[in-house]
Amino acid sequence: MFKSMMEGVPLPLMITNSKGRILFVNKWLEEFMGYMHREILKNNLRDLCAPYEHTRYIFSCLPDIERTTEVDIDFYRKNCDIFTANVSFTPFYYQQAQYLFIIFRDVTSRRLREAKTREDEERYRKLLAERNMLQDQLHRSSKVAFMGELAAGIAHEINNPLGIILGFVQDISDEISSDNSLFESIKIIEKETSRCVDVVKNLLDFARLKPPESISVDIVELFEGSVALMMPGIKKNKISIKKKFKNKPPTIKLDPQLIQQVFLNIIINAVQAMPDKGLLTLGVNLVHKAWLQETGDWIRITISDTGPGISEKNIHRVFDPFFTTKGSKGTGLGLSVCQRIMEDHCGKIEIENRKGSGTMCNLYFPIKD
Repeated sequence: MFKSMMEGVPLPLMITNSKGRILFVNKWLEEFMGYMHREILKNNLRDLCAPYEHTRYIFSCLPDIERTTEVDIDFYRKNCDIFTANVSFTPFYYQQAQYLFIIFRDVTSRRLREAKTREDEERYRKLLAERNMLQDQLHRSSKVAFMGELAAGIAHEINNPLGIILGFVQDISDEISSDNSLFESIKIIEKETSRCVDVVKNLLDFARLKPPESISVDIVELFEGSVALMMPGIKKNKISIKKKFKNKPPTIKLDPQLIQQVFLNIIINAVQAMPDKGLLTLGVNLVHKAWLQETGDWIRITISDTGPGISEKNIHRVFDPFFTTKGSKGTGLGLSVCQRIMEDHCGKIEIENRKGSGTMCNLYFPIKD
C-alpha cells in the first residue's frame, strides 16, 4: 500500500538514509531524471548532482536535519543535461533510524526567468542612470544657453560705458599727484572698473557663438607653454612642479588659443589654491574611456594641486555659471567657459575633489577627429 501510494503521487519522490544513500525512488523520479530504477538505487544523492554541488553544506549536515528543509540544487540527468531542482528534505524515523523523504521540483525555467528579470532590472538601472545624466546635461545646457544670451546682451550694453569710465579715471589719475586726498579713491575706482571690464570679457567669452578653429597641434607643447606663462605666479607662491608624462600623444586638431585659455584657467585656480607652498602635478597620458554608450581613445591632461580642495556640497556646482568659492575675487565664469570650450572640441572636463590633498582636474581630448 505504501509503494502504491508513492507511485501514484505525480511528483518525483525519493527516500534516503541519514547519509544520503538512496533506498527508494518512484517511477516519476525515474522519468524525471532519465535513469532506470536499478541505476539509482544504492547510489548517494550527491552522485546525481553536478560536480560543483558536491561540497554544498546541506550534504554534510543531512543527519542533523530536524524539520522540512528546502534548497535549490543543480542535478545531472542521464543525458548530461543540467537542471535546477528545488529539493525538499523531510526527516522521519523508522525503527529508531532516521530517514529522509525527498521531493523534487524542477525550477530551471523559473530560475532562468529570475535571472532574466535581474538582467532586465540591471539594464533598466543603467538606462535610468544614463537618462538622469543626460537630463542633467540637458538642464545645464539649457541654463548655459539662456545665460549665454543674457550675458551677451548685458556685456555689449555695458562694455562701452565701462571703457569710457576707465579712460576718464586713468586721465584723472595722471593729472593729480599721489599726495592728493582723492588719489586713493581714484585708484580704487580704476581697480574696480578694470575688474568690471574683466567680468565683461568673461561674459563675452561665455556667450561666444563662433565655432573653434581646427588646426593640428602638439598638445604637450601647448600645455608646457601654458605652464611657462604661469611660472612667475608659481615661483611667487613657492610651488613645486611634478610632471607625469607617460606617453607621447599624437597630434590632434583643436583651437590652440581657446585650449590655452582652458589650461591657464585651471592652472590659475590651482596656483590660487596654494598661496603658501604646495605641489602642482601635471600629467599627460593616453586612456581608453567610455561615456554612456560611447567608448574611445582619449588624451588625458591632468592638473592637480595640494590645496584645501572643494567641499562636497560645492563639487557638483563648479561648472554652474557665476558660482564661485573665491568671493569677490572671482566671477564664477572661468570653469563654465572652460566646459563650453571643451564641449566645442568634443572633449570632456572632470573636477575631482581629493580629500585632504587638494583638487584634480582631468581634461579629455578625443584622438579621433
